[in-house]
Amino acid sequence: MSWPADLWASVVWGGLCLAALIGPRLLGGRASQRHDRVTQQGGSVFLGLGLMHAGYSLLQPVVRWSVRRGLSPAAISWASLVPAAGAGVFAAWGHWGWATWGLFLSALLDVLDGAVARATQNTSAGGAILDSVLDRYAEFFFFAGVLVFYRDSLLMQALVLAALFGSLMITYSTAKAEALRLIPPRGTMKRSDRITLLVVGAALTPVSQYWWESPVPGGMAAWPMAVALGMIAVLANVSAVRRFIALSRGADHG
Repeated sequence: MSWPADLWASVVWGGLCLAALIGPRLLGGRASQRHDRVTQQGGSVFLGLGLMHAGYSLLQPVVRWSVRRGLSPAAISWASLVPAAGAGVFAAWGHWGWATWGLFLSALLDVLDGAVARATQNTSAGGAILDSVLDRYAEFFFFAGVLVFYRDSLLMQALVLAALFGSLMITYSTAKAEALRLIPPRGTMKRSDRITLLVVGAALTPVSQYWWESPVPGGMAAWPMAVALGMIAVLANVSAVRRFIALSRGADHG
């Protein structure tokens, strides 16, 4: 088929994800194991607990390989910035299929560093801080690339900034709760939710551009990505406000 390379990248990513999730079941494999870390984090509307357990189970061979190779959690955390930066560059140029792979690989490395740290009993406050800071940079790289892509639309740029602000406020509310020794309120749009929406939005954008979208001034509208940004912009900011209200009440009663 004479599909563009960007569309092939999205289709291959979707096919591999589907095969990884349903392949073991079709071949008679066991259901994914339950993981305490996943149970502790909890699922959400956008990323169910069962899907998180399955993904974590599939990552275990990579965790064991990383431990055997002596890879440090810090090195893996730093490495996650490379595909994240690549995703931002690809997004800026409108290569959404490749941006999907960059964002997805960065997210995998972000999960891997914590899993390796726990497997080697190498967890520390310093490592947690490094991981959190690099997560913010990785997220910013992608949003910056999307902002450049929508450089000809003031409305879309405002939407990107609203999504970025909501994401940062969710993270800040969690950090504030931990500083006050309060339990961070659970809600939508935690990092795993945001990454899920952004990856799916990026993966669907080449499909939308190839079959349904018409060129607009400055390029293509990239509607799936626009929808993902809109959901994050609204839900993240609403969730952040609810978190801060809950934290205020908890602090007053503490």
